[in-house]
Amino acid sequence: MEKRIFIFSGYYGSGKTEVATNYALKLKEKNDKVAIADMDIVNPYFRVRDKRKLLKDNDINVIAPPENIDNVDLPVITAQLSGILDQKNYKVVLDLGGDDLGTTPLGSIKNKVEKEDNELYVVVNINRPFTETMRGIKKMIKMIENVSKLKVSSLISNTHMKEDTDYEMIEEGAKIVSKTAEELDLSFDIVSIPYFLDNKGFREEMIDRYDVEILELELFYKTPWAV
Repeated sequence: MEKRIFIFSGYYGSGKTEVATNYALKLKEKNDKVAIADMDIVNPYFRVRDKRKLLKDNDINVIAPPENIDNVDLPVITAQLSGILDQKNYKVVLDLGGDDLGTTPLGSIKNKVEKEDNELYVVVNINRPFTETMRGIKKMIKMIENVSKLKVSSLISNTHMKEDTDYEMIEEGAKIVSKTAEELDLSFDIVSIPYFLDNKGFREEMIDRYDVEILELELFYKTPWAV
């Protein structure tokens, strides 16, 4: 069965919102109906709702609080999301929070998610605290599963340092994430490559070595101190 729901989780700073946004845009290239839900109640800096115009301009349904409300209104979000999940012609991307608090909201729509063929991705950036090692990544996965009550199905290597990224950094991240996935019997499906490093030769090298999909990453989000 073709998957319809794609859930993105990961620790603060992993880049999961960046990945979720890029993934939704990629889904839209081949699907008429795509929605993305902002369910991150933790991160004040990288939020799907901050790119509402970009997403809507690409005809993607954005499920998020009203623009004049900073905090996630969970009953409003889950009610909207529940309605979208009932529409079988939609591909749905969920941007979940990155710790035990941020992951909790999934519980309210868990039954609907479980009834569908879903993918729960954990986004890993080995340059970020707590996920530099396989041990740290495994601990994060266990926490996400315990809180969400869902089974993680796949890992994404999203190792970069924005404009300071190099090929060696991407390769090292992919190597560690691949080994972790193998030890946990999980899929390793995606390696992200920032758009300015994406070229045919490096793509083919990553695909041949890891049998993954390459997600060309546009860097949409900036922290306030980087603006």
